[in-house]
Amino acid sequence: MGSATKKFVKNFVKNRIPGGKKYPFFGSIETTRRCNSRCSFCPIGNERAEFKKGEMTIEQMKHVIDQFAEMNILAVSYLGGEPMLKEGLPEVAKYASTKDIISQVSTNGILLEENAKEWTDAFNVIVVSLDAVDADLYREIRNVDKFDQVVRGIKKAVELTKGKEGKSIIVNTVICAKNLHQVKDVVKFAKDLGVNGIMVDFATFHDYWVNITDNKSKYQPDVMDWRNKAEETKALIKDLIKMRKNYPIITSRSYMETFLTGNFKYKCHPYLFCCVNKEGAVAIPCWDSKITKFYDILEKHRLKELWFSKEVLELRKKVENCSDCYMHCIVEPSKVLGNPLSNLQDLMDWIKVWKMQGKPV
Repeated sequence: MGSATKKFVKNFVKNRIPGGKKYPFFGSIETTRRCNSRCSFCPIGNERAEFKKGEMTIEQMKHVIDQFAEMNILAVSYLGGEPMLKEGLPEVAKYASTKDIISQVSTNGILLEENAKEWTDAFNVIVVSLDAVDADLYREIRNVDKFDQVVRGIKKAVELTKGKEGKSIIVNTVICAKNLHQVKDVVKFAKDLGVNGIMVDFATFHDYWVNITDNKSKYQPDVMDWRNKAEETKALIKDLIKMRKNYPIITSRSYMETFLTGNFKYKCHPYLFCCVNKEGAVAIPCWDSKITKFYDILEKHRLKELWFSKEVLELRKKVENCSDCYMHCIVEPSKVLGNPLSNLQDLMDWIKVWKMQGKPV
């Protein structure tokens, strides 16, 4: 049994004990809010300059990793903005490996080709966003003319990691109103590129996000919202669920079925995912709720003590029946790990993905 599997089993057992302490499986670090895209479905690349100020140093990120290790966290995701704009980030991933923590980075892939060797050496998993199969639609969605560059980066990363144990290249497709007709083609295209897995993710929209954008914003939530095309979206989900038989789609069936049925009244388990922002504050009870508070874990708090404190436990309890959220990082873990008996096949699929990590499809 590998160290990742041991951690999983240990935390899984702890979390199933009635009345026991609830440990996270996953952690995330927001590396930066800077971005080299202006995506139509995302406010981050379109937000005002003041929201981009203040980033942890590399040493401070290592301090966060130390605290993740104390919590027996299995894997950490490095998010943005665009993480490849954060100088020195591979050093953090290498440090995490000394703590037996899997490192996954999510990138738009624009800088991947020129940094492929350094980043594939440092990270266990590189998730590259690809939302279209042609340059015109890619440009319309992301507002940069970089489709060919991103594809070259994926090909180079796949070549560098091919057959290497513990290394995976994954394509992530963000579903929005503009690309519903191309998502299945992206899945097929990604498989032809030789990636280790394919994820699909539904673009998230919150009303207040329009208030943080600048005067050059390309953010268009009203235009990009997949909910505007409900029947087309449902038809796509049905097809994607069928495609899981022949394509390496690693997004869980239970997550996709949530959008098929529109039933978001599942029990939320926010303790499964520990999110730290670019300034070194952990989000409680989750990354984005109406009651979320941020606690500094660089100087004021130690994560392990804070995580099980009375104040934090009370905040988590308030969102147990939350039905406003459809963020991938909350919905999928809450269903697969929070309610494993009802989603046993998804749980087995997750374990299979970990065991297959780094093997070509």
